[in-house]
Amino acid sequence: MAILHKCFYSSLIIVSITVLGAVACGGGDSEPGPSTAATPSPVPGRGGPHGPGVTETEIRLGMTNDLSGSADTPYSLITAAIHAYFHKLNTEDGGVCGRKINLLAEDDHYTPQGALQTTRKLIEQDQVLAMIGALGTPVHTPVAAYLNDPNGDGNTADGIPDLFVSTGWSGWGDVTKYPWTIGYIPDYLRGVQEAVSNKELVVSSQTVDPSPESLKAQLLATRDTGAEAVVLALPPQVSANIFKMAAAAGYSPKWLISYVNSPSALAREIGGGTLAEQLLKGFEDLNGSISTKYLLSAIDDAEAAPLQEHRRIMETYGGPIVNTLTVYGQSLAEAVVETLKRSCDSITREGVLHAAESLQHFHSSLMLPGVELNLGPKDHYAIQTLQPVEIQKDGTLKDLGDPVAVE
Repeated sequence: MAILHKCFYSSLIIVSITVLGAVACGGGDSEPGPSTAATPSPVPGRGGPHGPGVTETEIRLGMTNDLSGSADTPYSLITAAIHAYFHKLNTEDGGVCGRKINLLAEDDHYTPQGALQTTRKLIEQDQVLAMIGALGTPVHTPVAAYLNDPNGDGNTADGIPDLFVSTGWSGWGDVTKYPWTIGYIPDYLRGVQEAVSNKELVVSSQTVDPSPESLKAQLLATRDTGAEAVVLALPPQVSANIFKMAAAAGYSPKWLISYVNSPSALAREIGGGTLAEQLLKGFEDLNGSISTKYLLSAIDDAEAAPLQEHRRIMETYGGPIVNTLTVYGQSLAEAVVETLKRSCDSITREGVLHAAESLQHFHSSLMLPGVELNLGPKDHYAIQTLQPVEIQKDGTLKDLGDPVAVE
């Protein structure tokens, strides 16, 4: 997690709520690159123009992720699940628009520099049509600048689709600054910030450095403010360290965990592994914590038809063991496929962007009832509904009330 020691996280300390949230940090500013624009041309036998990454037989997409786990993240499971779903689509359904999807994935080691370097390779050398599923706000910040203005000349007309960014930062919704970026998941701090409208609840504000020494000192300072609850909008590794440090210090506030910390990933980090007893230890420490969800649960909904089909796909096409991140990966892949289906008459970069902007009331098979993707030319945030839940000691999630809108 070298990058985490270079980035800082904003926190809002409240009498009943402490919010610890990630903010973008610098690193690897994009430099002007060669032109990525291409003149659309018709594909024989397919009709309509096509752009880079599209041939008679395939559509090439790009993705970067911490594939090697060098930053100690579990996020490679997402890419593996997407690969499995696309393999199923290509094998059983004939692909999309009469073509197979070819996902080219590169290891970015979860760093801004690595993500920018590998993204430029995918665009400039591999000529992918679009990028999908970026992870990590600090990691993706220089990449988004490049994808929205590849030549660095201030003209965004030659941008590359940056589809379904998965970092939970509301800034991606700025269509003036990021016209080619489509956010996937809601802003994981906004709901809390909107809920805490009573400014008298705020007792202090500080910046959080996730290095162990600083994190411990700041956690103790948070305890000393009298905060009765803590909201964690941080990566699982940092959140797990906070749980461990708080337990050692005898500090037991009510924990409110953003969905970026999937319960299973956080239990793995707290418990120290994926063995049953390790996960159980993690869930015992998480018992009673509040989180949110928008997808079916890999545990609670394991017998539901969509989860059974998801398990079949993962097992048949070389995917990981079913978990929260594989469910997430397939849900994102389904959104990508729906976008491509809507662009069959013009599989160009501009056509793909317009297709994504046309998504209305799209419901992935793995989303909770009532959760939909709704986008538009001025609305680049796909999911805007979350279900509050309480984590149980056996790893199940108990719904708390009705879904809430996060816009």
